[in-house]
Amino acid sequence: MSVYKVYVENSCIRFVPEGHAGDGEPSLAVAPGESVSMTKLLQKLQFTKKLYVISENIERIFDEFRASLPFIEAAGGLVVDDAAKVLMIFRNGRWDLPKGKLEPGERIEECAVREVSEECALPLQELRRDDKIADTYHCYRIGDRWVLKRTSWYRMRYAGAVAPRPQTAEGITRAEWVAREQIPARLSGAYYTIRDVFREAGLSD
Repeated sequence: MSVYKVYVENSCIRFVPEGHAGDGEPSLAVAPGESVSMTKLLQKLQFTKKLYVISENIERIFDEFRASLPFIEAAGGLVVDDAAKVLMIFRNGRWDLPKGKLEPGERIEECAVREVSEECALPLQELRRDDKIADTYHCYRIGDRWVLKRTSWYRMRYAGAVAPRPQTAEGITRAEWVAREQIPARLSGAYYTIRDVFREAGLSD
């Protein structure tokens, strides 16, 4: 079953097949032959923080929605060291994970490792990429236009001796290893997408 979760500021839209919306939850049913626009979704989100978009062909609906907006590909990593600590960064007032946009001609897996290396000043050769955790989606404004970003997240391991340093040119002020027991406090003000990555990786509830 395909379910797509898209964050729009502090709201969440779930694109789900018929019969998979929560009972009594705000929803938007899309009939065969119809499509869903950002304008229509924003109208609905004026009254709720959670919205289900329902269709018998949710793959088509989501593909058309994605095609209707400028689309940005990005990738990042959830990196663990030998002490089972997780690499986190502090950027724009929130704890986050290292990530960044895909460059022309680059594979998404390469992008994930490169961005971790660049944003935390860790040697590229010391980072080992493992399996994919999840894709996250969120919409945000660039000027007066909405864009949709998909970020592909991968598990990584780091066994090197170089301490992380923040890439201040990207607005990062801290880059550090976080013990498992400290993760809930760091996630309390994090973006919903970051919370989802930790949840999908089995590192938070």
